[in-house]
Amino acid sequence: MAFSATDAAFEGFRLVRRNPMALVVWSALYLILSLASLYASAESLSGMVAMNEMIEGMEASPPASFQEMIPIFDAYGQAMSHTLWLMPISLIVGSVIYAAVARGVLNPEEKAFGYVRFGMDEVRVLVVSIVITLAAILIYCLAIAVVVALVVVAIATEQAWMGLVVVVALFAAIALMIWLAVRWSLAIPIVVAEKRFAFFDSFALTKGHFWPLLGMAIIAGLLSVVIWFLSMVVVMPVSMMSGMGMMSAMGASTDPSAMLEAFDPTNPWMIATAVLNAIIYGLMVGVVYAPFGAAYRDIVGSRSSAAV
Repeated sequence: MAFSATDAAFEGFRLVRRNPMALVVWSALYLILSLASLYASAESLSGMVAMNEMIEGMEASPPASFQEMIPIFDAYGQAMSHTLWLMPISLIVGSVIYAAVARGVLNPEEKAFGYVRFGMDEVRVLVVSIVITLAAILIYCLAIAVVVALVVVAIATEQAWMGLVVVVALFAAIALMIWLAVRWSLAIPIVVAEKRFAFFDSFALTKGHFWPLLGMAIIAGLLSVVIWFLSMVVVMPVSMMSGMGMMSAMGASTDPSAMLEAFDPTNPWMIATAVLNAIIYGLMVGVVYAPFGAAYRDIVGSRSSAAV
């Protein structure tokens, strides 16, 4: 099958239509993560409220030494510690769902439990995702460092043409990151399909397909934006009832006490918001990531046909 960017971009909808239970399972995983995040946020905000009370007490009676301020730093550290465990959990849940989406496209017959598994495929996806993300961050930092160095030179030399060099370098850095994102875009489908670590194999597979893949990614991204905007018609009223939407509208979202009341894990409207968001995220992850599985399938298929 020849690779068609427009056809692959809609693979997420076809995947959910073939197996609606997949959306249910993905949404359930996101809901568990959302509820855990809600609980952690409530615990963290409780610590922030306690810290604010300490600060207000010190405004009336300023500390005489640094030692008297240590309890504030301790309270801040304890407040932040409640959210530290969310990062690894988020990475694991993300890897499980990304692998499930790729599996749903590449091995549709394995549709039980919404294509979700907990095995070496998921471990490989997690490791590859972390390595690629760290590599991309490193390259991004280096690119920004070059741009900043050129800005410093432009200011020091006061040469008008250096301003043009800075602009060109900035756009080149943006183009580099887009190019890398596209060239790395088939890494997860390769990992799931070939059951091996694939850190740079995507570069060879995407060779000659940069523009179709970029177009496919843009279409999938636009589709996810449309889904998000349409979903806000339902989510926003529920979010307003939870208290968070009202606080944001009134600019009170920086008040820990007000946020603590809204983030109460027993707040039924906040739980309802989490449920709706989980369903939306479940659909969006399929819409965004399934096209890359379809691209891998079609590119490999077309190469195999050409070889025959």
